Amino acid sequence: MEFWNWVVSYVKNSLGLNLIEENPANAQGWFNLIFSCLSLLIGVLVFYRAVYAILGVFGKSRKYTAKPMDKRYAFVLSARNEEKVIGNLIDSIHKQTYPQNLIDIYVVADNCDDKTAEVARSLGCHVYERHDIGHCRKGFALNFLFNHLKEDIDIESYYGYCFMDSDNICAPTFLENMNNALQDGYGVMSGYRNVKNLTENWIAAVSGVNMYRVVIFGQRPRSIIDSAEQICGTGFIMRGYLLKDGWPSTGLTEDAETMTRLVGQNVLMGYNEAAEFYDEQPSMVKIAIRQRLRWAKGGILNWWEHGWGLFVSWLKKPTWSKYDLYWEIFPYGLVTFAFTFLQQILSLSYLLSVGVNANTGYTLVDFFIYPLNTALYMYIGGFITGIIVLIKEWGKIHFSFAQALGYAFLWPLYDMLGVPISILCLFMRVGWKPIPHHVVVDANMLVEEEVKKSNKSK
Repeated sequence: MEFWNWVVSYVKNSLGLNLIEENPANAQGWFNLIFSCLSLLIGVLVFYRAVYAILGVFGKSRKYTAKPMDKRYAFVLSARNEEKVIGNLIDSIHKQTYPQNLIDIYVVADNCDDKTAEVARSLGCHVYERHDIGHCRKGFALNFLFNHLKEDIDIESYYGYCFMDSDNICAPTFLENMNNALQDGYGVMSGYRNVKNLTENWIAAVSGVNMYRVVIFGQRPRSIIDSAEQICGTGFIMRGYLLKDGWPSTGLTEDAETMTRLVGQNVLMGYNEAAEFYDEQPSMVKIAIRQRLRWAKGGILNWWEHGWGLFVSWLKKPTWSKYDLYWEIFPYGLVTFAFTFLQQILSLSYLLSVGVNANTGYTLVDFFIYPLNTALYMYIGGFITGIIVLIKEWGKIHFSFAQALGYAFLWPLYDMLGVPISILCLFMRVGWKPIPHHVVVDANMLVEEEVKKSNKSK
């Protein structure tokens, strides 16, 4: 009975009901009740993510049986001034275990003023050069490329189109494993994103930890329950029939736009953890912030412009994938901050209007302590998350235990930056700017390192 009384008291205090019972005219109690209920509602709607976390940590991704390697594939590379790294990616494609006579590579050299096009042509790629500085971002480049491909080839002559960024490299079995999965009836298939410059510096390392988190708390659990996967920019294949009318999205985050459209169309989207590729993460603070500003702005625009379409599609034909990925694109952090900020301002205004000595259940100390406590809770939660990510993906990570421990303390700060970045981007005109890349590494070497590390840990 004492425990039950404690629970009731805790709930009342959390919701502000105790203040309303004492004085129904106490506006602070009503503020607490309204905003607590709003936060509780969103919490209930996304509570399934706790289940995802358990599945991602303790479960294993879906595996796919070997399929005939008789389908034609096209690699699609969008590049702007990538002469330093694009050859590294093309070389890794040429080293695929999949039959080379069934692979073509198409490059759109987008507003380049270096030798990107020449390097790609010298390595046997089909190159299309684009010059339109007024519409300079990846979505426009892909739209341009597929408009030309519709005229030059039969789009559906390829079973699938593999979208890679020029700084990527593919593990030798990447396409073979993607082919195994794609032939199980999927329209889109994503691979496992590892990081090729994880040991370059702390910025690249904590950015990489963020990529591993996406795997554990999103891609892996969705794979286990066979729910539609999130497209994360690169390392995914789309079936040819989905592209027969061209590339569909030109927003700041064309990957999120495309995902939102396809899920609304009930396209089956999967994930194959065995299909590994490597991405280059930013190694400079200003570049990392620039990239995250674009992600934040593009994500908010995608939800605002296309979220309603996905929601309406769910109402017409409810599926778990639509529900799940609606909340994936929902600006949860920004909305939560807005609720908290508005509650704080209303509470402070009420306190000042009735007098700081009035018994409202809210004080000036609360006004200053609350954001500090919130930041502390976010840091602790991020630290625990980072530790889980590092332990779970240790076999894929290319740095030492001592480095991992240091990054575990740094990563929560990187994660916490997401809130101010989401706010800042609302008041900025965020455009697409190129991310400089410079890391050249052999994919076989990275795979061998992972095998050695995995064998040592057994």
